[in-house]
Amino acid sequence: MGTIRVNINNRELAAQEGTTILKIALDNGIDISNLCYDSRMKPYGACGVCVVEIEGNPKLQRACSTIASDGMVVKTDTARTISARKAAFELLASDHRGDCRPPCVNACPAHTDCQGYVGLIANGQYEEAIKLVKDVLALPASIGRVCPHPCETACRRQNSDDPIAIAELKRFLGDIDVNNGTFVPDVKEKTNKKVAVIGTGPAGISCAYFLAMEGHEVVIYESMPKPGGMLRYGIPQYRLPKEILDAEIDTLRKMGVEIKCNVKLGVDVSLSYLKKTYDAVFIAIGAWASSDIGCKGQDMEGVLGGIDFLRMATQSEPIYMGNKVIVIGGGNTAMDVARTAVRLGAESVKLLYRRTRDEMPAEKIEIDEAEEEGVEFNFLVAPVEITGNGTRATTIRCQKMRLGEADASGRRKPEPIEGEEITFEADLIVSAIGQRVNADCVKELTTTRKGTISVNENTFETNIEGVFAGGEASTGPKIAIEAIAQGKNAARVIHSYLNGVIIPVANPNYIVQNDLCKKDFEHVEKQNREPQVVVPAEKRKLSFSPISETFTEEVALREASRCLECGCHDYFECKLIKYIEKHDIDTERICGEKHKRQEEQNHPFITRNADKCILCGQCVRACEEFIGVTAIGLEKRGFDSKVIPEFNLPLQESSCISCGQCVDVCPTGACIEKEAVKKQVPVDFNNINSVCNYCGVGCNLVLQSKGNLVYKSIPNRSKDEGLLCVKGRFGINFINDENRVKTSVVRRKGESIEVDLEEALTLISKNLQIVKGQYGDNSVAILASPRFTNEDAFIVKKIADKLNTSFIGSMTSSEASGMESVLGYNASTNSYDELYSTDLIVSIGHVDENHPIMAVKMKYAAREKAKLVSISSSKTRMEDYANISFNPYNNIEFLKSFIKALFDGGYVNEGEVSNKAENLDGLKNYVKDAKDCTDAANLAKMYGEAKKAIIVIDDDIVTEDTYKLLADAAVITGKIGKPHSGIIIVRSSSNAQGFIDIGIKAKGMEILEQIKEGKIKAAVIIGEDPVGDDKDTAEILKNLEFLATLDTFMTDTALISNVVVPIGSFAESEGTLTRSDRKVQKITPAISAANVNTLFNNLSKIAQHLDINIVTLSQAVEMLSSEIEAYSGLCEADIQNEDIYVPNSRTNTYGSQVLCTDGFNKEFKKAVLALPEGDKMFKDKKVYDSIQMRFDSYLKEKGLTR
Repeated sequence: MGTIRVNINNRELAAQEGTTILKIALDNGIDISNLCYDSRMKPYGACGVCVVEIEGNPKLQRACSTIASDGMVVKTDTARTISARKAAFELLASDHRGDCRPPCVNACPAHTDCQGYVGLIANGQYEEAIKLVKDVLALPASIGRVCPHPCETACRRQNSDDPIAIAELKRFLGDIDVNNGTFVPDVKEKTNKKVAVIGTGPAGISCAYFLAMEGHEVVIYESMPKPGGMLRYGIPQYRLPKEILDAEIDTLRKMGVEIKCNVKLGVDVSLSYLKKTYDAVFIAIGAWASSDIGCKGQDMEGVLGGIDFLRMATQSEPIYMGNKVIVIGGGNTAMDVARTAVRLGAESVKLLYRRTRDEMPAEKIEIDEAEEEGVEFNFLVAPVEITGNGTRATTIRCQKMRLGEADASGRRKPEPIEGEEITFEADLIVSAIGQRVNADCVKELTTTRKGTISVNENTFETNIEGVFAGGEASTGPKIAIEAIAQGKNAARVIHSYLNGVIIPVANPNYIVQNDLCKKDFEHVEKQNREPQVVVPAEKRKLSFSPISETFTEEVALREASRCLECGCHDYFECKLIKYIEKHDIDTERICGEKHKRQEEQNHPFITRNADKCILCGQCVRACEEFIGVTAIGLEKRGFDSKVIPEFNLPLQESSCISCGQCVDVCPTGACIEKEAVKKQVPVDFNNINSVCNYCGVGCNLVLQSKGNLVYKSIPNRSKDEGLLCVKGRFGINFINDENRVKTSVVRRKGESIEVDLEEALTLISKNLQIVKGQYGDNSVAILASPRFTNEDAFIVKKIADKLNTSFIGSMTSSEASGMESVLGYNASTNSYDELYSTDLIVSIGHVDENHPIMAVKMKYAAREKAKLVSISSSKTRMEDYANISFNPYNNIEFLKSFIKALFDGGYVNEGEVSNKAENLDGLKNYVKDAKDCTDAANLAKMYGEAKKAIIVIDDDIVTEDTYKLLADAAVITGKIGKPHSGIIIVRSSSNAQGFIDIGIKAKGMEILEQIKEGKIKAAVIIGEDPVGDDKDTAEILKNLEFLATLDTFMTDTALISNVVVPIGSFAESEGTLTRSDRKVQKITPAISAANVNTLFNNLSKIAQHLDINIVTLSQAVEMLSSEIEAYSGLCEADIQNEDIYVPNSRTNTYGSQVLCTDGFNKEFKKAVLALPEGDKMFKDKKVYDSIQMRFDSYLKEKGLTR
């Protein structure tokens, strides 16, 4: 194909002929919105959001399906395209049912991720939950105690029983944080920008916190003796202990924030000084002035404002209260005043309120607790006049009221009852009816009619450039969390201002479900809210000690588990919400019928939601185009069209192979996975590239983790085909399993004793030495699963060498290598990449069932140029897309006939073969009596005539006799030892090839036989469970004098072992794996092993006890490179970024992708054509790896093995 030139948005670009506009744009960093595009699939053009204008074409064109032509001029963001794109997104949003963010998050003024931290608590991840909370809140322990929790008011759980105790859970986290010394968020590199913050209330603290995180130098000026603002001086100690507040504020000091107290703006420091000294100023002076009562006598001695009263109480200033205290108001401040008066010794505390109890804005719990403490409530009374004795106030005369119609607040308006009054005696009258801002200290700033500082609501800018204001100073009295939100948002704006361009704060345009009712929650199992433990009234009213207890861990876990997980679990990956935010889409502009379809979800790994589907068709196409399965399809047409499993069966009963590819390509969360944790929670993950730990295909994956848990395993799209099978995609639950072995166990005289790790490892090494010393060489055996790393395998080999034993292998090593007997190598001769350049691929066994992603590679290769042949003794999925399939009986006769046909058809140049192989006559004699077979003859014709051919062998079920004949066939036809022709062995375990290369290849059955005969007296079994496979093996192992097991779970084998040592999973390990085609790949730890060492560390310690000095991974790599010739270049190779194959060397770290190019690994470099010793072509698949056995059992239990 030729090259064309295209101009997109005035950029001249070169591309290959036949490329779509969208691909050219994306390849060159030009973003065009798209929802139904995947470069690996054919263009579809369903979503309509990628429209562009093409010069000379009057119609808008879909960039994903329009092939670019030479000289084309394209515009992506014109008025027409933007308008069309917006309309498309609005239409999609109109029938997209769900909640981008949960109601609790939307209701919180600061948009704290309530669902996130509640879910993390449910999963026991307190440290991560604290970090998540502190992404938004600097003071979680304080706010958790005082916030009136609008999040709980919005909680949908109340449609079933009671809302989640979100504030109490926040307090639980906050207290953990305080007790641990408070988490200090990362602070970016210093910007050399200075910001002054005036006020240490919630807004000022919040603003300073986030500015400090950005690396700015922040100084806070506070007029009071101590920081905290209204949290310190307006909230009593019994609700918010000041030591908690102090500990949380101290976090800011640890971040480098300087706090200057007793500095009054307008007195000690001027705004003009701050403006000159700092790059920006944020005014957060709060609302400290009490509102007037509005009646005669309000300025009399003996009348205080509520905030003044609480401040004086906090500072232990003298307050004359007498015996009778009258409190005016119905909010939380009034409750605080009344309850403080009780604690200060007032004999009678009466609260006056002009409406009824039902209209009181105070929290119900505050009202109830005040009443329990003896506060007397007087409703429907409004102050008319305060009178006194000439010295101070003594009485308050009130007008009796009744309720009329609702006012602007939604509450019924109080109306006076003509002629009815009531008088109350008082020694102290406290007005707690509201607060106001006193802006006298910043007279340079413009104020509103209400006395608040006038600001731009979206930028917090005042009338003076560089001076910003927020919190109650600009909004008037609000709850603390609103002030915190103001401070956080102001910090974002100030940060942008310091960077040169002010970026206003915008409210997100989320999709929200507003039409849910109790009926929608009938399926939810009832579970009562965990009650707050409150000190009895008679005790709590006697002091300012805390009146309630923080949740215990057990209670917090129970309460957090009640969360219904309303918010979309795909929020952080969803493309739709990203575009909605990018294009500022009004998600409610188009209103119409909206689907509400309830579908039962029983699949163990995948959840489907038709009401979130935008009919992009990617799931359907990926299933068919990538995997070759048609498990799902589209039903009906138009508005009611939806994706369903074939024949409308439950997904798990369809032909679905649970690869999760539908999940991976879904752009909207209509198809999502069930995470490998207890509580499904949408959080922003850490992404670590690694390699699948199951079969030897070696698929690249990304482990998505949070803290010490792995939530997901997803395909790494930057490597290979970007696909995983069910095991790589969903077989990760074991990593987080609570049933993992956590402590080493020693069994003595029938009793199991937990011991520390060092003692267990010492016992293992000593017992192995004792047995070796007593019984000599080969008296010890080691069986290890080939899923462990090359570095692990190398230490195992060194330990075996030290103990002078050749019995080092795996239960999966069941037969001698047929490949090695012919070629001298027990390894694939060619790489996966060569499949795409060969002419013929011959698949032997159940490759599609046992190694689905290798089958996909073969399918892709066949789609491009190769013919594909499938050979299996029973039906296999590969038959659905192979060019031809053969199902011979399970005996070697088919291959004998095949080789005979190669000779008879003239496909063997016997003269050439004699020069490079021995025993040609023996092979001819072996096959000469083979029966003629049409299928074998057809195969021989295809194989013989192909210029290039690769045989792919399923190592799980192919016998060594089959290997011999296939290797013979490759040698005699010259289809080996060169690029694009040879044999690829698909290994059963992730590092089976590495184990073979390093020398761990003794047959497991032979080792068991030696144990049975009493020749082997001690054994170490690592990651395998032979007893779990066959209970009779337990009797054989009882012949051992000592048995140690290193494993992740207490397997059947571990249960009969003398010592059991826990080991970490691959997600906690580091090292290299050699996949089936000899490519070396790196695994990187995604999480830290909790109370468990990695296998490498445990083996290293055993080795050290045996005087083998391998302590670090780098040491192991260096020694491995020195002692294993095929890996001599490993220590120099950049495995993370380059393709490295074995054998390699220090001068050629890349290694060779093709073996046998200059002869075979035999004497005189000649192959030795081998003859079968048995008559079977295939064998039964056996699994001994404990993790694989566990997952296979789970799949069987869920009915997913077919």
